[in-house]
Amino acid sequence: MRISHVLLGGSTGSGKSVLLKLLLMQSLRKGAEVYISDFKGGVDFPNIWYKRCKMCFDEAALLELLTGLTEELEQRKTLFAKLGYPNLAAYNKGTGENLKRLIFACDEVAEVLDKAQRERVGQIESRVATIVRLNRTFGIHLILATQRPDAQLIPGQIRDNLDCRICGRAERVLSELVLDSTATAEQISKHARGRFLLYDGTVF
Repeated sequence: MRISHVLLGGSTGSGKSVLLKLLLMQSLRKGAEVYISDFKGGVDFPNIWYKRCKMCFDEAALLELLTGLTEELEQRKTLFAKLGYPNLAAYNKGTGENLKRLIFACDEVAEVLDKAQRERVGQIESRVATIVRLNRTFGIHLILATQRPDAQLIPGQIRDNLDCRICGRAERVLSELVLDSTATAEQISKHARGRFLLYDGTVF
C-alpha cells in the first residue's frame, strides 16, 4: 500500500512523539521538505530540527503555512494536467525535475483545533481537508498526531481520508477514534511504551 496520510494516536508516555519524529527523520533522509506545527512552542524538537524544517507555533503561522501548501497543490495539479503526468513520480521521471514531496506534521492536532479562534479553525480545517482529499498524487502528505480522545475535534471528512492509522497505548475511546476499534486498548498493555498497532493489525 502506498500511503498518502497518517493519523497517529497514543496516550501520554506511549511513545507517540518519538515515533512522529522518526517518521519525519526518515522523510528528511528521503529528500522531502518537512513542515511542523507544534503549539507547545517546539520544546520537544532540538535545534537541529529548526535548521532542517519549517516550524510554526501559532494559529496565524499555521494558517499561512497551510494556505501555502494548498496553493502549491493547485499549482502542481495544473502543471501535471498540462503536461499529461498522472502523479509526482511520473512528472519527475518524465521531466528530469526533482519536485520534492512535502510533509506537514501536526504534533497535537486536537489541541490546535480546540484552541484556535473559531474563524481560523474553519479556515485551517478547510485547507487540511483539501490536502487530505487529494491524496498522494501531488506529493503533499499529512501526519496528524493526537492523544486526545475527542472525535468532535477531528472532522470526519479529514479523519476518513487519513489512510494510514497507527495507535500506541490508549484508552478505548482514543483507540476507537484512531483505528475504529478498541484493539489498542485490548492488545497493548497500559504500561507499554514504544509499542504500536498498525491499521492492518500489525503490532510493532
